[in-house]
Amino acid sequence: MKNLRASFFLPDPPEAIELRAFTHGLMPKTVPAMMNHFVEDWQRYGVDAWNAVPNHWRPGSGDDVGWWALPVYLGDHFIAPLVGALPGTCIMQPHVHWTVQCLLSVPEVFAGKGEVVLTGAEFPSVLHSVRQWAGLQGYTVRVIPPASDGFVDQEAVLGAIGAETALVFLSHVGFTTGEKLPDAFLARVAAAVHAHGGLFALDGYHATGSVPVEVTAYDADVYFGGLLKEGCGSSGNAYVYLRPGLDLHPRTTGWFGDADPFGFHAAPAPHPEVRMRFLGGTSAVASMYHAVEGVRLFLEAGLDAVRRHSLDLTGLCIARAEAAGLRLRSPREAERRSAMVILEAPAADKLCAYLKQHHVYTDSRQGRYLRLAPFVWNTPDEVHRAFDLIADTLSSGDYLTVEEPEAAGPVT
Repeated sequence: MKNLRASFFLPDPPEAIELRAFTHGLMPKTVPAMMNHFVEDWQRYGVDAWNAVPNHWRPGSGDDVGWWALPVYLGDHFIAPLVGALPGTCIMQPHVHWTVQCLLSVPEVFAGKGEVVLTGAEFPSVLHSVRQWAGLQGYTVRVIPPASDGFVDQEAVLGAIGAETALVFLSHVGFTTGEKLPDAFLARVAAAVHAHGGLFALDGYHATGSVPVEVTAYDADVYFGGLLKEGCGSSGNAYVYLRPGLDLHPRTTGWFGDADPFGFHAAPAPHPEVRMRFLGGTSAVASMYHAVEGVRLFLEAGLDAVRRHSLDLTGLCIARAEAAGLRLRSPREAERRSAMVILEAPAADKLCAYLKQHHVYTDSRQGRYLRLAPFVWNTPDEVHRAFDLIADTLSSGDYLTVEEPEAAGPVT
């Protein structure tokens, strides 16, 4: 794989090891120039920037672009190839929560159907929203508990799909387990849902940027995610793919998604492009300047190469963790493994704090689990150095006496 390490700003000091790609990706070195372009465009063009600015995203392409069209332009030229979709099917979103609200507000989805199926491990943007909309749309929520191994109970999910199923939500990669759902299972879910006239929505947030995605192979109706994490596009940059042929009318559509936004009519009119109906109010422009700088790197390097590098490093993590006596809580098999490795460790919160004091950046959950994700900026040597430190402190118990600094915020 092309050496991508040099394409990112690495943390200080030089010996620091950043292993939290699942929380926030590192900054590509092209981002400062892109943000300078935003400042310059705003200063130079003012309101006219909504109509036209220089094409900083694909210089030399000859394409015209303005702020108004950025959600569609980036969707066509960067998000579509990222998820294996055709142009015309993807559009930028402010965050996944907005996308889920739009989808749950669509009256056609629930016409004649009264159930939404999902697992208990879905991210709150999905799980909470499904519960909150249930009373408004009149559906029941069917939550599938995990299997005995803690992962998705695939047969239970398939068994729950029936004539009443309006929507099935699944996470392509589970945020609590790091489990990547197999392609064949996703295709089976889609077939079962479609046999009953329902829709299949797949949350790809923790797959985006680290796993090759082929939405047409899964036959997903809706695929959504964001670029904050392994996508290395920071916050404010989510996206949605909508399968061609869908005709959805979200009740949440804003004036950017109207058929004639500058007509300023008293009544709304649905835009002829379904993806445009997933727009709300005025788009946040500044975040879209840095949105796809990570995506650009991954597409140039090839997502298959990014995936191979990730699997090599996570495989090394698993081997070193087991040698240190840590129990693996994420999948072992390559097909089910994501960029995230989750380990069970005594006093994991203290271990995380100890590692941070030694400039090895991981995070912990519930005081029981240590999470890490070696990514494109990491090397095998860094993995070995991180686990040398982990093994030493597990053996000595030094981390158990660490005095954790008073937290400045909730993010580890």
